[in-house]
Amino acid sequence: MVALAAGLWPSSANAQGMENTRSFTFSLGTGVALSGNVITEGVGTIDGTPAVFVEQAYSNHFSDALRVRFTGSMGLDYNKEVFATLAYNKINATERVTGSVGGYPLYTRFSNTRAVDIEGGVRYYFLPEGPTRTYVSGVAGLRFHRRVRATIRVLELGLTLADLDYFDSSTLFIFGADTGISRDISDNLAIGAEIGLRYQPKLNAAPILEGTGLEGINDTGSRWALPVSAFATWRF
Repeated sequence: MVALAAGLWPSSANAQGMENTRSFTFSLGTGVALSGNVITEGVGTIDGTPAVFVEQAYSNHFSDALRVRFTGSMGLDYNKEVFATLAYNKINATERVTGSVGGYPLYTRFSNTRAVDIEGGVRYYFLPEGPTRTYVSGVAGLRFHRRVRATIRVLELGLTLADLDYFDSSTLFIFGADTGISRDISDNLAIGAEIGLRYQPKLNAAPILEGTGLEGINDTGSRWALPVSAFATWRF
C-alpha cells in the first residue's frame, strides 16, 4: 500500500547508491507489545487475608507506546549505511483486575511511564539507486526506562496500597531488526514506512509487599515488541 501510494509521487532523476550520503530522519509511530508479562503468579496474604495474583500480560496493562525517533545516517558504500537513533517512548497504563484478596477482586493500576532509547546499527539496501528503496537493518542499543509504580485496591475491603515502587529505573540492553521502504519525492526528501522487532530484558524489580509471600510478583518485565512507524528523510 505504501509502495502504491509512493508511486504517485514524482521520482528523483539523480537517484544514486548510498556511498557518501548523509541524512536525517524523523519518525513517528508506535510499539505493539507481542509478548511479556508485568505480573507473575503469586499466593500469599495481605493484611492477614489470603491473596492471589494471577499472571498478567504487558499488553493487558499498558497501551501501545507512542514512539518519536530522530536518526542520523551516513553511507558506507553502494548499498550500506550506518545510523544512530535517539527515541522517546511514552506508555500509558490502565487499571485491571489482577487477582483476589479474601475472595474479592484485586485491582492493580500501574503508573504511566516513559523510556529513552539510544540505538545504532547498519542498514542494507536492496535497491539503493532507484527512487523507491527497500532495506533491512540490524539494531542494538540502550534503553533508559523510567521507574514504574503500582496502586493496589480491593474495594470491598476498603484496602488501598497507593504508589508502591514496582519497577526501579532500569538501563537495559535492547536489540532487534527493522525492514522498511522509502520513496524519493525530491532530490533531498523521501518518505516511507518501517516495521521492526525489539527485545527488552527484565526491568529491575523493586522490593514490594515484603513479608506477604508475594514479593516475587514483579520478577518479570522482559518482552518482545513490534515497532511500526512512518518517516520523512532529508538527505544532504
